[in-house]
Amino acid sequence: MQRIRNTALGVVAGTLLAAVSTAVPAAAAPGSPACDHVAVSWAGGSAEPGGGSDRQETALVRVKNSGDRACSLLGAPSVMLTTNGVPETLSQQPGGHLVDLAPGATAKFTVTFLSDSGKIGNEIIRPEQAVVTLPGGTVKTLTWTWGDVTRQEAASRPGNFVSPIS
Repeated sequence: MQRIRNTALGVVAGTLLAAVSTAVPAAAAPGSPACDHVAVSWAGGSAEPGGGSDRQETALVRVKNSGDRACSLLGAPSVMLTTNGVPETLSQQPGGHLVDLAPGATAKFTVTFLSDSGKIGNEIIRPEQAVVTLPGGTVKTLTWTWGDVTRQEAASRPGNFVSPIS
């Protein structure tokens, strides 16, 4: 009886831990304040406004510390492309190194996606916004200008992903 109770408690604890770990955004780098005073903006890449290339494209995002104190970022941000409020979460590439942002300094990351003209018959999304959650939990929104994107949520090797901040 005790063994069954301990097993049940272990399953419940594991389920709670999994729920919490997926619901809580990545923490700020240890020993540094979260980057909550930042501005994000599009900063180039291969993507063209309006999109429709039917190729994998990149859109560079600049993160600028607009505050008066340094902060640090580690890893890749979470990016959701939203259409009528419905999100498509892009996968995050692992890795990255600690990036210290002094006041006024910038860092960047890349959003890579499969552009879609609608001619191929793929399941497409028509993003209106890119909702960016930086490591540490700061959320910023960018207007999506790069056209349609091929849906990739269920792909075993997604073509839509976000690089770590550099």
